[in-house]
Amino acid sequence: MLGGRMSQETITYLTNIVIGAILAGLLTHFWWRQGRTAAMRCWMLSAWVMTVADVFFALRPELPIWAAKLIPTLLVTVGHAVLLLGAQWTAEISRQRKLVAGLVLFHLALLVSFLAIAQPSVWRMVSNGVIWGALSLASYGCLRRARPVFWRSPVAPANAFLLHGIFHGLRVGLAVILDGLGWTEAAASLQIIGDLEVSFFMVALFVSLLLANLQLRHEELSSAHAEVQTLSGLLPICAWCKKVRDDAGYWQQVEDYFSARSHIEFTHGMCTDCFKVQRVTKP
Repeated sequence: MLGGRMSQETITYLTNIVIGAILAGLLTHFWWRQGRTAAMRCWMLSAWVMTVADVFFALRPELPIWAAKLIPTLLVTVGHAVLLLGAQWTAEISRQRKLVAGLVLFHLALLVSFLAIAQPSVWRMVSNGVIWGALSLASYGCLRRARPVFWRSPVAPANAFLLHGIFHGLRVGLAVILDGLGWTEAAASLQIIGDLEVSFFMVALFVSLLLANLQLRHEELSSAHAEVQTLSGLLPICAWCKKVRDDAGYWQQVEDYFSARSHIEFTHGMCTDCFKVQRVTKP
């Protein structure tokens, strides 16, 4: 029974490693080719951290007990922390680096304490789920303040974070109930469900992030194309007052016409010829 379970866990982790490496590679390529923004750098780093965490999970039978209990779990927390920073960058809000770092250190202290106790306990899984779920919900909250492409669609990145946070909440609650009923084997099986959920979460999140960024780039290119079309061609302009006639037939000041159709902002001065005509004395 144990050997079959360990084999199943190993297969799950190896699957997660392959999925994580592919997604991390795609994010790295996108970051390298699309301007290397801070937000995309965070998404990329988190994907690699999550992948390395799965490598350590798969190697747990070969690692010392302290490393097997400590390193992969803490790496998952670091990955979620970097995801939160990426969500803050995306939403263009202040980065709470000290708070995020403090939460990671707090989780480290919890893991060390469980390791010192050296007794199997469901509360280790509960603490992991609470911290990971809280970080996911915090990331969801940040993306809700970002541009609509990151939260409006059902397959948007914000909703992947929301579902991930809800999953951890349900798993923690169920683990506590099963442990209270004395169903320890059933409570332990929740770990396998959690390992499988990681694959779905990584695919849903990182693919949706790539799609959202591609949608942003498409919107930027479409806007630029629309501006070029607006500012090209023949422009009716009054020969005397220099007002411009818009598509509806109304005459506008040239500044108002261009400001309404582009990001151009006007500043006013006086050319040399007008300066001479108005006989303005230079200061």
